[in-house]
Amino acid sequence: MRTAASDISMMNIFFLLEALLLVDGVFGVDETVSLSVIKGDSVTLKPHTAIPEDDTAQWWFGDLIIAQMNKAAGLFSTSEGDKVGFKDRLNLDKQTGYLTITNIRTNHTGDYNLKIKSTVEKSKIFSVTVHDEMKKVSVKEGESVTLNTGVTEIQGYDLFWMFGDDVIGNINKETKHTYDSKDTRFNGRLQPIGKSGDLTISDSKPADSGVYHLNMSSSSHTVQRNITVTVKAIDHSMPIWKKIVIGAVIGIVIAIVFAIVFRIVTKSWPCRKKTLDPVPSGDMDLLESNLNKESDTRNTH
Repeated sequence: MRTAASDISMMNIFFLLEALLLVDGVFGVDETVSLSVIKGDSVTLKPHTAIPEDDTAQWWFGDLIIAQMNKAAGLFSTSEGDKVGFKDRLNLDKQTGYLTITNIRTNHTGDYNLKIKSTVEKSKIFSVTVHDEMKKVSVKEGESVTLNTGVTEIQGYDLFWMFGDDVIGNINKETKHTYDSKDTRFNGRLQPIGKSGDLTISDSKPADSGVYHLNMSSSSHTVQRNITVTVKAIDHSMPIWKKIVIGAVIGIVIAIVFAIVFRIVTKSWPCRKKTLDPVPSGDMDLLESNLNKESDTRNTH
């Protein structure tokens, strides 16, 4: 036989179970995913929340609606975000409801989450921090270049690095295996990708200059990043000051050689003059007279 006390006890148990269900997440609990990205990255948020076809889902940034969708009504809008600092930066996946923020900026730091109007279920909260860092690397030819992922250890990620249209490094979260490029442009200069996923190019060449693309994808989010690398060629031509010094030395050597040759030549001139001096006219007359006499004597005999 039920009594008033037993009825009150049953009601207390019911309310206790309801409270436990709320806490345990049947109606959803807040799960926070923290992301740390760099200004200019593209970030895709994946709540994995079931969105009914005829229901409206809204993406919130803090207490502001920035995007919403309703499949049945054909509503897919990001114009709300345009009004609060996300102009032309939001893309909404019509099938999954995933939200992509392109070319993210520091003022986009904050909490994001997806809410569905007809349910109290809550999606993950994405706490995004955007760092104001440079995504340009400049080195001299021959130096090593390291391109950073920004994490200390890659866990639960599929990661790949691309240069142009070629994948030059990859980590697969399923096999936990690292693949290194056999691209002949790098010719063994790519260092093995470690736990952080950072990519290092040793003995850099000017041909290594360009845009490198990083893609890191997990079950909750995807981060894409472009890093511009400039490798400054070393000028192998001789510096101007060296050319001036060498020119001066050569000029001095030529002057010294010329002086020595001139001195030798001028010393030999008296000997040449003595050898080449003409016979005086008086001596020529005497010589001619002697020759005539010898000729007459021969004729007489």
